[in-house]
Amino acid sequence: MDRYGLPTTESRSPGKWGEWLAILCGCLAPVFFPPIHIGILYYFWEDFSRSVDKHFCSCSCWDTVFKGTYESGVASYKHLYFNATKNTFKIWILTVVSMIALYECIRHLTLLTLQWHLRFSMLVLFLSSVFAHYYSWWAYVNYWNDDFYSQWNHQLFFTLSELFSTTLVMHLANADIPVTNRKALGIIGIALIHVLAGGWDQFVENVVRGEGYSHQVLRDLGFMIPDLLHVCLPLYELRRNRKQRSRLHFTEFLGLMILVSLGFLVCSVL
Repeated sequence: MDRYGLPTTESRSPGKWGEWLAILCGCLAPVFFPPIHIGILYYFWEDFSRSVDKHFCSCSCWDTVFKGTYESGVASYKHLYFNATKNTFKIWILTVVSMIALYECIRHLTLLTLQWHLRFSMLVLFLSSVFAHYYSWWAYVNYWNDDFYSQWNHQLFFTLSELFSTTLVMHLANADIPVTNRKALGIIGIALIHVLAGGWDQFVENVVRGEGYSHQVLRDLGFMIPDLLHVCLPLYELRRNRKQRSRLHFTEFLGLMILVSLGFLVCSVL
């Protein structure tokens, strides 16, 4: 054991092939997530979708700017078309930043694995949070695409708090970094806010009472289960870490209660 009570392992260099493997893993996640997402949507909405006649349909709401002189006005069928607007630019920026962040996270976790420095519990938390982050990206894409903003602030609260939690998770993914009370309580506090807010919003109605459609039930479970993991696993790490086996200080517990109460209050107002 090291001075933090963690098992020590010899540092291993990932080597050239390890670096390439980390890059490959980082690339695969952004490549496959959108097709998997659309495939799931198709599974649920196949009976309600309609066939498109490519010969007689038209794109009448397209400004044709990116086509230049090749096409103007009402155009024929396109697999993809976009208008040259500020919202399109915002969607592009958000997508690029999100994909780069996902790539870097996967690459970092892969390197930690190859070096035998990965804290497995934090890997579980990161993987469980991917759905929430992907949902946030998709929500903002649709907000800008549809000019629909009534849920913007509410979603922004979840997004920012989830980002802060994941930042702590990525920080603690390195087993050489000790799991302190404050870091663990930060993750736990945010998760408790999400559990309370999610139950208040729709989980009880859709899942517990069984009033939601199947895709709503899966969505809510996809939020609730990771949040519960974000409560349990940090507590497990605190218990496992010898340095942190002492009881929580009253001020730390009080801070957690204040964080959860204020967070739930703000989320309810938004």
